[in-house]
Amino acid sequence: MKKFNSILLVEDDPIAIIVCDRIIKLNNFTDNLITKENGKEALKYIQSLLEENKPLPEVILLDINMPIMNGWDFLNEYETLLDKIANPPMIFILSSTADPNDFSKTTLYNFVKDFIPKPFNKEHLSLIESYCED
Repeated sequence: MKKFNSILLVEDDPIAIIVCDRIIKLNNFTDNLITKENGKEALKYIQSLLEENKPLPEVILLDINMPIMNGWDFLNEYETLLDKIANPPMIFILSSTADPNDFSKTTLYNFVKDFIPKPFNKEHLSLIESYCED
């Protein structure tokens, strides 16, 4: 299994954070899992990395329903930064939504790789890894 330098988890649910952290670490998927509790914190983090000319995480796991700034608002803001990013992270929506509109809305963002239903599990690591071969 591929090992990533860093992964950004944008998630406000403490249980979901623990589950993702455990699965990622148990499978040696990365040694550097960064967690931000909402889209605003995540954007601030990405912008600081860009300003400092530091590498961005290779993968972003993004929840949709969060306080302060939800996943959709994050994606809209992130899209404005894309021209400044040489190697954009692979973004995966991570959500427990059952709303078909959320699934179709995901396709509006060509930089979002896929939709991962919660709860996060080991099979999702293989899905993420499969996009590295593209």
